[in-house]
Amino acid sequence: MKKYKYLLLSLLISLLIPSTIYAECTEEDLQDFKEKEKEFTIKYEFDKETKMYTITMNYPDSEKYVYGSNDKDFISSKCEVIDKKTVKCEQVKPNEYTFAIIGKSESCKDVLKNITISLPQYNNYSEDPLCAGLEEFYLCQPTYDKVVDYDTFVSRVKLYKEKQEAKKKNVVQKEETPEESKIAKYIKDNLIQIIVLTVFVIMIVITIVLTVKAAKQSRRLE
Repeated sequence: MKKYKYLLLSLLISLLIPSTIYAECTEEDLQDFKEKEKEFTIKYEFDKETKMYTITMNYPDSEKYVYGSNDKDFISSKCEVIDKKTVKCEQVKPNEYTFAIIGKSESCKDVLKNITISLPQYNNYSEDPLCAGLEEFYLCQPTYDKVVDYDTFVSRVKLYKEKQEAKKKNVVQKEETPEESKIAKYIKDNLIQIIVLTVFVIMIVITIVLTVKAAKQSRRLE
């Protein structure tokens, strides 16, 4: 394995071989690709220190398929062959890239599919003090691909904070008071005893009622 080896075949094949001489893929080749299509994945991870991305490309069979790209920004990145099914490229600049999945066999040297990924630019607002504790807010995340002026950023952060505070207040209002919480806990912990006691009390009441009725009827008969 050669570290940081430029994948000339992978990255320049679409430049070196004109589309007019691509061999049309057979039905068998197309069916084989269709069955393995889900195994072609491109994942990326952002590095906050370098402000660049690392892209990991996976494919099922390096003998039959290859990734191709003619984007100069991507070709300038450093790529490493991890194994026969994985290629890792570092120092990839934020941009939109299109990768072609190309056949390598004698019967199939055509572009089988294009995959486009968008790598958002670094978001400088993520370092703003206003974002402290609000890392989940979209304008406070490390990457954001739209242009927003500072005044708009400030107003949206304030609005987000107000909404979050309003939600917290609603939750507090709905929560039980300490006394209610203690009562609920006591009932939960002593539910069986409470049920038994309740049934016992009901039985006593019924017994008393029946006894009183029987006594009244006895007096009438006398």
